[in-house]
Order: sequence, then C-alpha cells, then structure tokens
Amino acid sequence: MFKGVEFDLTTCSAGNLDRELEHWFKQPDISRYTDVYIMDMTPDSDYSFKLLEQKFANHWLIFDHHESEAKLRQEYSQNCVSPTDEGVNPSACSLVWDWMERQNNFNLVPQDRQADLKELVEMIRAYDTWDFQNDPLMSFEAKKAADELNQLFWFFPLSKSKKFVDSVFASGWQDYRQEHELLVSTLEGRRQRYLDKHLKDVEEFSLNGRTFGVVYASDYKSEIAHELMKRFDVDAALVIDSHSVSLRSNGRLDVAKFAQDYFNGGGHADSAGGRLEVEPLKAAEKEVINFVKQQAKINAKMAQQKKDEANSSLGDALDPEMAAKLAALFGQDK
Repeated sequence: MFKGVEFDLTTCSAGNLDRELEHWFKQPDISRYTDVYIMDMTPDSDYSFKLLEQKFANHWLIFDHHESEAKLRQEYSQNCVSPTDEGVNPSACSLVWDWMERQNNFNLVPQDRQADLKELVEMIRAYDTWDFQNDPLMSFEAKKAADELNQLFWFFPLSKSKKFVDSVFASGWQDYRQEHELLVSTLEGRRQRYLDKHLKDVEEFSLNGRTFGVVYASDYKSEIAHELMKRFDVDAALVIDSHSVSLRSNGRLDVAKFAQDYFNGGGHADSAGGRLEVEPLKAAEKEVINFVKQQAKINAKMAQQKKDEANSSLGDALDPEMAAKLAALFGQDK
C-alpha cells in the first residue's frame, strides 16, 4: 500500500505527547516529513493542534479512541479518524485499519492477507477495549485468542515488541499460536499464580462515598484490576507500580474523570490511567529505614535497662521494710 514511503516511528508515553511534539517541531530537518500520524493519544494543548495545522496543513491525522480527549478532537474532527462501525468499540489499531480500508491502494493487498490482518486487528481491539471480557456476543475462541495474543506481547521486552508483532503478522495468528503452544500454556499458569499472590495484599479505602481497592503490581495490571473487582465489593480498582496507576471500574464510577482529577491522566469511563506523584517503592524503602531506626532506639533502650538491672544489688530490688528485716536478721545495719 505504501510503496516508496518511509515511516519514522517515535514512541511516546502517556502525558508526554505535547512535550514530544514541541521538541519534534524544532527539528532542523522537519521539512523532510510530508505527513504526521498520531496513534492512541491526543494532544492536550490547543497550541499543538495549531502547530500541526500550520506546518502540515491537512496532512496530519489522529487515531485515538479515548473518551477523555473526545472534546479536544471535535474542533479538528476532519483530521481525527472515526470508526467505520459506530456500534463497535474502537481501539487505535482498529481506527488505523478502518482508515486503511478506505485507501485506494488497499485493494493491492491480497484477499487472504486482508483476512489474516483483520483477524489480528480484531484481537487487538477486543483486548484493548476489554470487549473480550464484556461482550456477550463474542465467541469463546475469539476471547481466548485476544487474551493469549496480549499475554505473548507483554512477555517479550519492549525492545523486542516490533520483532514479535512482525512475526505474528507475517505468519498469521493460527500458525504462530500452534508453533508457540508450550509458551502460551506456560504463560497462562504463571499469570494465575501472579494474580493469586498479589491479590492477597489489597488495601481498601473510601472517598466521597465511593470504595476503592489498591494493589501494587508491575505486570498483568488489567487482569489484576478486573479480578480485584470480582473478589472485593469496590467501585473501582487502582493498580499502581513504580510511577503510574491503572484504574478500572465496573460502571459505578467514571475512572477517566477520576484519573484526570487525581493523577493528571484520562482514558475511558471504565478504564483509565495516570501518573503518580509519589514513588511507592521509594516511599516503602523510606518506611523500612524509619522502622529500622526506630527499632534501633527501642533495642538500645531495652539493652540499657537490662544492663541497669544486672548492676543493681538485691537490696535495690527489695522494698525498704523487707530490706530492714533482712539486715536485722544478718546483723547488718540498713
């Protein structure tokens, strides 16, 4: 479809898009780029939108599905890709696919190749929107495939993500799944053990009439959050790691707004994320240090008490009346 076109890919973490764009616009060779595509996030600053329009006119597109930024995209709706089927929850991946299907060169892709790619796009969309858990009309096989693809993706380090995706897209899901059957089953067992272990340490709290469950976990965040809400009667789950928080809700609380209000984040009403101002690991380390120092003071005090008791005489331990009787008995003065 894009013969002769060179793509320059830059990844960007949540909350940093405007800063990344500002730096990118200042490149001396920016004129060599003809088009800009932004996937899975929306600029937070109107200034970023104006720069995109100023420098690239109508040659920029945003493929984003997050509800918290929907209003920002309305003013530039012509540059923001909408899903082909409004009845299906879109992901950034499915929005890109919808756009590609409308391009003239899409017909150059063989029919069997289109089918393989569409299957993978649907698996990614199903997991990203959590439809693989919530859509009652989705088949068990489709849900299982979406779950397994996601597990495999996060098994590999991020530096190997592109290689993994290229491999799956090159062979198709069915062949790749069959070839890696042992790895898939092993990952499923590891995940279940991970969930059971971490969900033993859930802390609950209430705020403004809402209940929350909080747990620390660096992996399987979505799975842990949803399992937490199954096992505990809370309105929302907060899964934290060293610098971020993932929020999930069962419909009782708009976690996108909650993430925006408390964690400078956003997302969907039932699925959102944000940044932590505090670093939990460092906070825990400081608590351990304070505990050790406090315990050291207690230990020193107890050691001094034992020393004082060892140095005291029998007479010091007796009350005066008993000491006088013993002194008289042995012919000693008090």
